[in-house]
Amino acid sequence: MSTASPDDVFARVRRTADRTMMWKFHCWYWGDAIAIDGLLEAGALGTGNYRSHVIETVERWLRHCPRNFDDVLAPGAAILRLVMEGELPPQAGDRLMTALEGLPSAHGAIPVLEPHRPVFRFGFCIDAIYHLPALYALAGRWKGDQALVDRSIRIAVEGMSALRCAAGWAQWFDPTRGNNNQVAWSRGMGWAILGLLDLIAILDGHDVGEVSALAVTVMSRLAETQAADGNWSAVLDHPPAERETSTAAFYVAAALHPAARGLLSVPTDVLANAVQACQRALTQDGTFTGVTADVLPSWDITTYEHCPVEPSAWGQGAALRAFAALARSRADHDLHEIRGSRTDTVFQGRGNIGSA
Repeated sequence: MSTASPDDVFARVRRTADRTMMWKFHCWYWGDAIAIDGLLEAGALGTGNYRSHVIETVERWLRHCPRNFDDVLAPGAAILRLVMEGELPPQAGDRLMTALEGLPSAHGAIPVLEPHRPVFRFGFCIDAIYHLPALYALAGRWKGDQALVDRSIRIAVEGMSALRCAAGWAQWFDPTRGNNNQVAWSRGMGWAILGLLDLIAILDGHDVGEVSALAVTVMSRLAETQAADGNWSAVLDHPPAERETSTAAFYVAAALHPAARGLLSVPTDVLANAVQACQRALTQDGTFTGVTADVLPSWDITTYEHCPVEPSAWGQGAALRAFAALARSRADHDLHEIRGSRTDTVFQGRGNIGSA
C-alpha cells in the first residue's frame, strides 16, 4: 500500500476550495449552503483565506441583495455561527430568521421553503434536512430560545419520517398528495446524514436519541447499497438509474464527522472505496466531476434514470467537506490505514468509527 504525504491530503482541500470560490454567490439557491460550509472548513485547516471570502460574500448579500424568498436558502448555520463569533452583524441572522417566519407548513414543523416556485410550492425536499435543523439549533443557542432547539429536532425527525420509502428516503414529500414520491434519492440521503450529524454535534448534551438512531439507519442503508466503484446509483434499488459521485463525498464526510465517533460503525471497505471514488472525481483544477445537476421533484421515477452531470456548488461543497474531514484526520494523528490494496492512503478518525 502506497502512502500519500500530508501535503497531498491538504492539496486536495486547497484545489477544491479554490475552484469553489469561482461560484460568486449573491441570491441563494439549494446547495449554496454546503459550499459555504466547506469553504469555512477549508479555512479552519489553514489552507487559505476562505473565511474572509465567506464573510465578504455574506456581507455583500446583506447590504446589496434585496430581501427575497430565497433568503431562506442562505447558508443559515454558517451565518449564525459567524454572527455568534462576532464576524457578522446581528442583522444577518435577523434577516434570515425573519425570512423563515410566517412560512406555511409543508409537514409538521417543516416550512415550505419556496412557495414562489410552482414545483416547490407546497412540499419539501430531503435537502432541507441539511439546511434547517442545524440552522434552528444554532438560532436557539443564539437567541436563548429552547423552542427553536426543539423545532430543530422536530424538523429532522418529522422530515425523515415523511420521506421514508421502501428503498430508503425519498427526494420529495408533497402534502397535497399525502405522500412522498418513493424515489430513494441517494444524494438526498447524503444531504440528510450530514445534516443529522451536524445537528447532533450542535446539540451535544441534549437528548438527540431519535436523531442519532436516524443517522445510524441512514448510514447503514448507504453502506449496504454502494456500487463496486465506490459510488452509488442516483436512485437506490432501481437498476436503470446511473451512478453519480456526490453521495460518495457525503458518505466520507459523514463517516469522519466528529459526531460519528462512538455512534456509527463504518465498514472499512465501504469507506475506502468511497474515498477512492472521491479522489478519482477530482480534477487537477479542483472541479469535482460526475455530480448530478439540479434535479426537480418528479413522480415519474424514469426521469431520475439518466440525469445530466455538471460542476455545481453542492458537488464542490460535498467534496470539500469530505476532503476536509480526511485532512483533519491526518492532522489529528489519529489514523489507521484502511485494509486492502490501495493506490492512495485513506485516513480514518478511529478505525471502524464507533464499532462495537
